[in-house]
Amino acid sequence: MTCLVAVKATFKYGSPQRLAVELGQRLRRMRMERGWTQEEVAERSGIGLSSLKSLEGSGKGTLVRFLQVASVLGAMDECAMLFAQSRVMESLEAVARAERQRAPRRKKRGEEG
Repeated sequence: MTCLVAVKATFKYGSPQRLAVELGQRLRRMRMERGWTQEEVAERSGIGLSSLKSLEGSGKGTLVRFLQVASVLGAMDECAMLFAQSRVMESLEAVARAERQRAPRRKKRGEEG
């Protein structure tokens, strides 16, 4: 019998909710560094003002809306790197693809093919 043990992910921010709040605050700081109002960013990103306020204030919103705002603020490269494949994994995959292939079966004398 296999026993499954739930392991709580622990990381710098304590919980996914705290990380979401931190990311929302980062969006706010980026917006303010550019001197833009919430109304400007909401309009430029194509989301509602209340959605932007929710993202910035509590970190609540969809991933798509987060990415729309990040795009307007010039942070898409950072977002794209979030789960980027490492060079080590690319190398390992290249080795696996290049593994020696089995030679085709030799034909016996008299066989045509």
